[in-house]
Amino acid sequence: MSYFGFPGPSDSPSTPNRKNRSLFSQPSTTPAGPPPSHLADFPSHISTTPAGPPPTRSLFGSSYAAPNTYARKANTPARRGFMVPQSSPPLDEDANGEEYEDDVMSDEGRGVEPPRDMERSALASSFMSSTRGLKRSRNGMVKEQLPYASIAKGMVAQAPKDMGEPSDLVLRQEEIVRRMDQLVESQPSEKDTAVSEGVVELTKVWQHHTEPRTKEAGMGPRADASPITRASYLSTLLLQLHHPHTTQASQQQARPQRGVKRSQPGRTTIPRALLDWLNTYHTPFPDDYNAVWRYQPSPAAHERFWDSVYYSLIRGKYDQAIRLLTDAGWENAITDDQDSAGDGFNDRQLNHIENVVEHCTELLRACPAVRHDDWDIKGSDWAVFRQSVRTALQNLELYAGETEEDDDTPATNSGNVFRMGDSMSLSTASRKAESKLPWSIYEALKLLYTVLLGDVDALCDNSQDWLEASIYLTVWWDGDDDSTAALNKSQSLRRSILQASTRGKTREVDLTPGAAYRRRLVQAFDLVVGTGEDAVFEPDTLDPIQVGLACVLNDNVDAAVRLLRSWSVPVVAGVVEVAALAGWLPHAGGRDKEDLLQRGFSSEDLMVLSHGPSLQPSKAGEVERDDVLMEYAELLAQRNDLQSDDGRLKREGWELAVGVLGRLSDAAAGQAKVEHVLEALQLDGEERVDKVLSACQGLGLGEQAKAIAERYADDLASSAEGGNQPAYGSALIYYARAHATAKLKDTLSLLTSCCLLHSAAYPAQPLLDPYLASLLTQDRTALHTLTRDDPSAATLLAKALSGYATTRHFYDLRDQNTIASPSTPSLPPLARKRAAATSLLAALESAADCIPGGLYDPAVDSAVPTSCLLALLGEMLPLLGLPQRIWTKPQIFTLLRIVEDFATAPQRLRGEAEDLLRASVGSFRGAGLGKGKERDLGGSSWDLLASSTLPVQTGGNGKAPVGGAKGWDWRSGLDGLGGGVEVGAQEVVVLREREREREREREREEKC
Repeated sequence: MSYFGFPGPSDSPSTPNRKNRSLFSQPSTTPAGPPPSHLADFPSHISTTPAGPPPTRSLFGSSYAAPNTYARKANTPARRGFMVPQSSPPLDEDANGEEYEDDVMSDEGRGVEPPRDMERSALASSFMSSTRGLKRSRNGMVKEQLPYASIAKGMVAQAPKDMGEPSDLVLRQEEIVRRMDQLVESQPSEKDTAVSEGVVELTKVWQHHTEPRTKEAGMGPRADASPITRASYLSTLLLQLHHPHTTQASQQQARPQRGVKRSQPGRTTIPRALLDWLNTYHTPFPDDYNAVWRYQPSPAAHERFWDSVYYSLIRGKYDQAIRLLTDAGWENAITDDQDSAGDGFNDRQLNHIENVVEHCTELLRACPAVRHDDWDIKGSDWAVFRQSVRTALQNLELYAGETEEDDDTPATNSGNVFRMGDSMSLSTASRKAESKLPWSIYEALKLLYTVLLGDVDALCDNSQDWLEASIYLTVWWDGDDDSTAALNKSQSLRRSILQASTRGKTREVDLTPGAAYRRRLVQAFDLVVGTGEDAVFEPDTLDPIQVGLACVLNDNVDAAVRLLRSWSVPVVAGVVEVAALAGWLPHAGGRDKEDLLQRGFSSEDLMVLSHGPSLQPSKAGEVERDDVLMEYAELLAQRNDLQSDDGRLKREGWELAVGVLGRLSDAAAGQAKVEHVLEALQLDGEERVDKVLSACQGLGLGEQAKAIAERYADDLASSAEGGNQPAYGSALIYYARAHATAKLKDTLSLLTSCCLLHSAAYPAQPLLDPYLASLLTQDRTALHTLTRDDPSAATLLAKALSGYATTRHFYDLRDQNTIASPSTPSLPPLARKRAAATSLLAALESAADCIPGGLYDPAVDSAVPTSCLLALLGEMLPLLGLPQRIWTKPQIFTLLRIVEDFATAPQRLRGEAEDLLRASVGSFRGAGLGKGKERDLGGSSWDLLASSTLPVQTGGNGKAPVGGAKGWDWRSGLDGLGGGVEVGAQEVVVLREREREREREREREEKC
């Protein structure tokens, strides 16, 4: 008997737990038999058993792995896996009390195949064997995780000085955010729905204005992509993780079953959301599906057939995988030399292939995603589907002739360890030869089922970079947290332990799926980046896109937002608005604090509840929501007019800026910023001013609205462009909206005085601006419009306007025969004079209201200034002493009372009235425009007013002179008095005394 022989197979040593191991496991180093007896007789001799733990397998593959028959050829971009090169030393597990699996030695050169189906402990082995935040190097040493947040901070450039985003994007995004904010405030219970709908619309807008084409054989947008494209690339992934959604209906079912509704755009599960994002934004290599499916003579003859099948499955495109398998055309398939003689499969093999593939396609059609568009991969339907896959895998192994005994019991040959490799090779060759199914097809289908089960090795080997690997490990997660299970148990035993330990328990992923999936993604990223040996499985720290993706996958929102801010301020503003409303943006501001204050909590209560500002100071470098919005508002204020592509939305930049500032958490800072924006705004049109006032009222900035209205009214009242009159009507409207009572009265007093100065309606009827003409008509449309906007302003304007309107009405009646006025009805001569006298007396009464009995009362609010009294009395002279009776007795007594009150009024008031009277007479006689030294050195302000207003009406602009065709002019009767132009109050009062004597004589005659 040989020294290395054993009595029987049962006596030979075997490595425990060899079943269900990964294809990529390291072979065992345990010898097949005991050491030679001559060596065993000497205890001091060095043992042949290797010292220390055996070398561990590569986490995602091994250099001992059998080659893939259907892998990409050398002339195609191969899918990069996690295969460890032969020259690489094996990864060592941390010595933390874990049990190590024994592997079987093999010699690739001698054709020894490693044991199959060895156990992979998914993500648990990485997390249980290393400290959180630490990663493994190739030699098993622990290395620190790269500080991607710090790297991102170092990459952040200065924020853009201007905003180059399309107007359509800015307008539509602001409309979406505004509507979303209003819905959240009005219906807090519907916050999740409102935010989800807003995210879907935002994503559509960004996609419309960007080109989501991936850099060839790389990651992220192309090198010449715009900053907004880069920002959209990162933002859409960030939003998918917190608000999973789809922007288009599912196309999974080519022929939807009856009664099954196709999903609509909107909310979805995180797995489908991540797959949609990958299929839209991350396609570094073109999809081979169309090329493979259309390949002649059949798809199976294409060298990338199985790659395309795996790619379709792992990307969630089950319909493509089913079509490829159904239309494969196995008679033309590429065959392995061991499967055929090089001339294709024979009829018997084709029958077996079609049989197993038919069962596979039936299984795929039973997938919940295909049958019901159900992408809740952690759910019960998917659990049933995975169990069906396991059953199908076992059936496939039995069908191929690979039994458990073959897998567990190694072939022995007289116990000679040096001949064991040959025995195993012969056993494997024997199984291949005896298999009813071609071995290459069997291996390919077995890998397919492994992919469906979400095996870590299979998923990572079919990933092209670390981004895909991390997302695949998250998407195809079954929801079970296997980190608490024993790592070195067999797969079936581990599954039974998990089922027993989790039976009756509620999983985290079922309660808070979003948080559980994000945590899973962080763990997957740590595992992929920490253990992958290929360069494509390590983020490029010189590429901002890859650094940003690493921050997103690590759930570092602050770092990702900081990068977005340096690319596109509008996009990052949309992200922080959504994040603040949904509550996942760190340091979003004081909205929660404001809500608690509105509910009756005091500042002391908030301090106790840890909501006080002193308990939550902002750290240096943290992204504040208000800072982003204020920066966005500044850029918006620099834009002029913005219009959407369809022309339906038209806004000005400042208008959008005010709306953004109105959503700041700090109301005081927002109000100060709004004031700054509006102060710098050019008020160059009524439409813009109305928008400004409306925006201020909507934000509760009443005082700011009044200041803006007053500023604009000042510009209107003082401007006379092109020789035209100032827009007095518009000025009156905005003075009223500003509640500037003093300026409103001053403007109306100016207009009334100008009428008396020229003894004519001022401005003339053809020169009236639309607002002033509307205010003077009987309908007063402008006043009614103002009543709807500001009732108090309308009341103020109506009261102040009565004096000027009454005075102007007198001139319209006087000049009715020569100048037509739409506001004055046509009357007979006598009735017209009596109506004129009534209007004139009403104006006189208003002017004398503040001097009852000659005593000035400043508390009386007169519609006509007291300085107009003498000029009004002068206008009354032509109506005195006429043959027809014009005045009634009460009117005569009222007139006498006014004259007596004025005669005893303070000297200052009488002096102002005399100045206006002299200026009026001087304007009529032309002395007001003289060139004497006395006029240059000084003079009445009324003279200056006459000189400034008369040329506008009579100058060389083709305008009609003021009162050029008057019914009468009271100043023409002063020529008979003599004495030149210096006419004062005494002359007017004397004329009135004469008229009073005539009235007395007339009364005596009537009595006789």
